[in-house]
Amino acid sequence: MNKPIIVFTLLFCCIFSSSAKGEATVSPEKVIKNYIVDLNDHQWENASSWWVKEHKKELLDFVADKENQNYKRGLLNIEEAKIVRWKELPYEYGKQFLPSHYIEKFTYPRVFYVGVNLKVHKQDKFFIDGGNYFLIVTVLEDGEWKIALTPHVPVMSIIRDGYSFGTEDEKTYEERRLKFYNTTID
Repeated sequence: MNKPIIVFTLLFCCIFSSSAKGEATVSPEKVIKNYIVDLNDHQWENASSWWVKEHKKELLDFVADKENQNYKRGLLNIEEAKIVRWKELPYEYGKQFLPSHYIEKFTYPRVFYVGVNLKVHKQDKFFIDGGNYFLIVTVLEDGEWKIALTPHVPVMSIIRDGYSFGTEDEKTYEERRLKFYNTTID
């Protein structure tokens, strides 16, 4: 007699839990953390899985390109990557740094300000040794949180507007990065 009640309760819980999953099961913060771990491990296929569909193939094509590999361009320049801090910015503030025509096509964009400690093969205007700062924009795509953009951010604006982490390497980031701005070919 108790068996039907247990079965009914389990069935109800399964139905309720699957309908409650209208929200993605992996949080945007976990997506960001996993992405940086995959970059550190040079797991390009895994790293691409955290991106929206339209950028996944671009990333894989980029890292598969022999010239990019030989010259250690872009993400291939990263030897080590470790996320050291992050915070979500109010979307109304963060959207000023995003191309609106692009981001508006996604659902529930969330903007995170992220500090990543990098060791790179060769410092350039995109990646330097030590603290690097980016925005990582996550969106819902097919019910899962994905990365849509990772633009560089004007760190001095973040500091001036009161959204910084208050670290010394953050305060010197733009100056440190600008040393390499005219030393590479785009």
